[in-house]
Amino acid sequence: MASAEIITVGTELLLGQLVDTNTTFIAKTLADAGIDVHRETSVGDNTERIAAAIAEALGRADAVVVAGGLGPTVDDLTREAAARATGRSQELHEPSLARIRTMFDRLGRPMADNNRRQAMMPAGAFVLDNELGTAPGFIIEEGTRAVIAVPGVPREMRAMISGQVVPWLVKRFDVTATIVTRVLNTIGLGESDLDQRIADLFHAGVNPSIAVLAHFGQVDVKLTAKAHSHDEAVAMLDELEPRIRERLPDCIYAIDGGPIEQVVGELLRIRGWTLATAESCTGGRIASMLTSVAGASDYYLGGVVSYANEAKLDFLDVAPELIERYGAVSEEVATAMAVGAQAHLRASCAIAVTGIAGPGGGSEEKPVGLVYVALAGPDATAQVRKLMLPGDREMIQRRAAMAALTMLWKAVR
Repeated sequence: MASAEIITVGTELLLGQLVDTNTTFIAKTLADAGIDVHRETSVGDNTERIAAAIAEALGRADAVVVAGGLGPTVDDLTREAAARATGRSQELHEPSLARIRTMFDRLGRPMADNNRRQAMMPAGAFVLDNELGTAPGFIIEEGTRAVIAVPGVPREMRAMISGQVVPWLVKRFDVTATIVTRVLNTIGLGESDLDQRIADLFHAGVNPSIAVLAHFGQVDVKLTAKAHSHDEAVAMLDELEPRIRERLPDCIYAIDGGPIEQVVGELLRIRGWTLATAESCTGGRIASMLTSVAGASDYYLGGVVSYANEAKLDFLDVAPELIERYGAVSEEVATAMAVGAQAHLRASCAIAVTGIAGPGGGSEEKPVGLVYVALAGPDATAQVRKLMLPGDREMIQRRAAMAALTMLWKAVR
């Protein structure tokens, strides 16, 4: 199976002034074509460093894809660097120069002298036409390996990678394999807990491979299979997935899915349920997550941010004696908040959260991080969970919101 490395060029990438979306596109497109990407590197606008990165990558990979540095300005150095890395001179490519002139003529603008630089190519390179801009790409064959340069402008890069580079690589390296990925989206388990459950599977095999990708409040398990055909790769994933599911019962909420709030919304819509929320320590975060999904009005009716005790009494009908006896942060008050929101908004179900997000307000009996999440269901029953959440104020709020959506997902599915 052919291997590749990706190099993105631009000092602005190293300074954090530009988000690198090119690597993501190139890596995925190569992987979809059955080409392994072994390494990704970013290099600033320096000829020696770019040339060194290309030379080093050529020593490891079949193909080195360089994105960026093909513009007309003095800091566009990829052409010179690629020539230096492969021991070549540069020469003017007349067809490219003519194409650039024609493009300026169509725009009714004179071509600047520095655009001539874009037609300078490493000697012997195969030129990749750019129909969308003035920067042609090129391919240098170095024995059994190749250096491929494409523009850094995303629109131009995508067209060149998909339309010219990938077909050339597939033919040049006789790529007959394919890579298929499946992502199991999980919630309710931390990364270390999840890893412990599947550690033996993780270390047992290289193909299919397993990767654990942690996001805030959820963890993705990425399964990747390499095979000679798409169907063969899918069959390998179909054999592995049930073994993962055995270790993660009640944790996998979607396959290649969106965020939990989107999945929960779809389940509510399918069931025909409506939802209300009552939030104290999360301050409306749950409502914000739910309404970030287009079409949420199909199932989400509204919510109450009952931060003060008076709001719990006035808008959710929480009995004063509950707060006096158990405190606002308690199982009893969380349950009453959920029942009150369900009744006032005439919803099928309601989720409620009350807790101590900190940094102050905690005590030995009720420390910072104590959160209660309650769910009132359509069958007139209620359930509640007590949580001790780590982190600062924002992390506790976010974790509490994710815990609420996890409880809702388990109920609605």
